Amino acid sequence: MAPVAYIEQIRRLYANEPPYQWTVNLNSPWTPMVKPVRECRIALISSGGIYHKSQEPFNPVKNDLTFREILKTTALADLKISHYSKNAKDVKDLNTIFPLDRFRELEVRGVIGGLAHAAFTFMGRIFTRTRLQKEMAPHLIGRLRALQVDAAFLVPV
Repeated sequence: MAPVAYIEQIRRLYANEPPYQWTVNLNSPWTPMVKPVRECRIALISSGGIYHKSQEPFNPVKNDLTFREILKTTALADLKISHYSKNAKDVKDLNTIFPLDRFRELEVRGVIGGLAHAAFTFMGRIFTRTRLQKEMAPHLIGRLRALQVDAAFLVPV
């Protein structure tokens, strides 16, 4: 199987958009864990464009900088996907892009200290990186702090 020329493919598919500014990390942005995972409250975050049927869908055409909170008790059957990618739209098992059931199992088994009261989803492939960093990310971080989250598990789609 040949490797996918992802950057060239994105530039070709989105020729009318400004060139995407790819992130280059010269230093690791990670923070070391201060306690074992079995004692941590974990937040699930997915860029799969998932929303509850009672919520407004994401706008896959525009750079939608909103996110949705999904209660950890939500049934997967009540969730929908609005995403630009046909791979996300055609997903057969929602747990592959939003593993809520798997994290509930980890919580019951004591593998994680607990699952945050709400999980978060947003629309992947946001072109306006500066607005993402200055608008959406701080708001999301505020919600994570309010929920006293120790660590987050990000599922990029």
